[in-house]
Amino acid sequence: MNETNLDELANIDRRQNFRIDMERELVNISWHDSDGQAHKLQCSCEDFSKGGLRIEHDFAIAIDTIVEFKFQADHPESRFIPAKVIRCLELENGKFSLGFQLA
Repeated sequence: MNETNLDELANIDRRQNFRIDMERELVNISWHDSDGQAHKLQCSCEDFSKGGLRIEHDFAIAIDTIVEFKFQADHPESRFIPAKVIRCLELENGKFSLGFQLA
């Protein structure tokens, strides 16, 4: 296989959007469940990209739930960012990997 073919294969594996390794940065999230109950918690953000983000947490959040994220909550200019749950997978360690699409 020549160098050009290796470059083509590498391009196939790349994701559509630039990703930022959040290195488990803590983020505040809030949402309302299907019963209208409000939830607020702090968890680690695993990945962040132009189109969405991923967290790991101890419990599931229903698909299509709108969640508000707040990065660097201590910063006075920090704002909530809305996102929709698009994936919720249970991991082998009992936690859940949650994927969100930015709204």
